[in-house]
Amino acid sequence: MEQARLSVLLPNYNNGPYLKEALDSLFAQTYSNFVIYLVDDCSTDDGLAIARSYKDERLKIIEKPSNSGIVATMNVALNAIETEYYIRMDGDDISTPDRFETLVKYMDEHPEIGVCSSSIKTFGIEEKVRAFEKNPARNKANLIFGHSIGHASSIFRTAVMKDNKIEYVDRFWRLEDYYLFYRLKDLTLTTAIPNQFYLYRQEAYNNNAEITRRKNLAFKEFYEMVLSDLGVEANEKNLSIHLQLNNREKSTFSLKDYQNHIDLLRQANKKSLLYPNAELELVLNQHLEKMYYRLIDQKKITLIQIMGMGKGKKALLKYYLGTRLAKK
Repeated sequence: MEQARLSVLLPNYNNGPYLKEALDSLFAQTYSNFVIYLVDDCSTDDGLAIARSYKDERLKIIEKPSNSGIVATMNVALNAIETEYYIRMDGDDISTPDRFETLVKYMDEHPEIGVCSSSIKTFGIEEKVRAFEKNPARNKANLIFGHSIGHASSIFRTAVMKDNKIEYVDRFWRLEDYYLFYRLKDLTLTTAIPNQFYLYRQEAYNNNAEITRRKNLAFKEFYEMVLSDLGVEANEKNLSIHLQLNNREKSTFSLKDYQNHIDLLRQANKKSLLYPNAELELVLNQHLEKMYYRLIDQKKITLIQIMGMGKGKKALLKYYLGTRLAKK
């Protein structure tokens, strides 16, 4: 077999009902120079039997001795990978046939890029397309609130991970992807292409109110680190405002509180230079503008306040008057 240039990092736990469809999509790739590391986290269904039914030598099955979760499972695969690139895949999702070929070609042509994502098309109980940010500097600035490229749909330059001793860390519940990109922000450039190569299965087991509640708590813990790294006090008020600016809590503060918090972040970054200033300004203004619209919906912003705003006040005024007329 030709020396592989690409590895597929595929954690598996009880994906039996979907695993054949996932693996078939990998073996149907137009690019064939790859190896799959399927790491099984002590599944109790027929997933392992399904995987073993494939006789393709590119499929490497690793069975863990005990169940320890997806983060540890991904690290088992990452430690085994020796190829130039690796690509993510989950055992219940689907890759389009041209995914590998296009992403490898992109990375070959852009040696400065460490991670490249593609758009994600969800299917199941929800169908939509999630596109991600192309501009590397904007991706870095966006990390003040969250990551803006898709982890599951990404291809990674393996050396970036290995040379910097980067692994997946289970520090924040279900935010291992955000934490990964946060640690990579000063080590490499990240980007995205618009192609819809990754089909993400959206079902009740990965989309419910309890998951949302626990994830919001994890974001609060994450933001303690984000604010502290920036040099901003991570007190309860600042954490709540930060969560609310990212629409992870209901808006409970005044317009002035949100504006002051944005200015606090802006001034702190001018001292720390943690994020590129120009791109951070765009990110902060975008989140503040979205908050303005939520405050209008909650009747927590006045016409006088809107009239005193600068750029963008015409659209806000139109929305404000529209909501008032709609109530009549």
